[in-house]
Amino acid sequence: MDGSSLVALFLARSDDTATSALPRAPKRVRVKKPGLSPWSILRGRTASVLHRLAWAIEPDTEGSF
Repeated sequence: MDGSSLVALFLARSDDTATSALPRAPKRVRVKKPGLSPWSILRGRTASVLHRLAWAIEPDTEGSF
């Protein structure tokens, strides 16, 4: 795929409508997905940090049998 094909693909998907090759074809507007609230983002990131910290300080149980 050359550069012009990539640009064409990018531009074809940059609008919010589904288009057809037929003239005067109906267009459907895509519904936007609701985003996460700042509180949900903070909770998720905090949980990730705490899990990584717990995995980092967890003793290695491999080979202790």
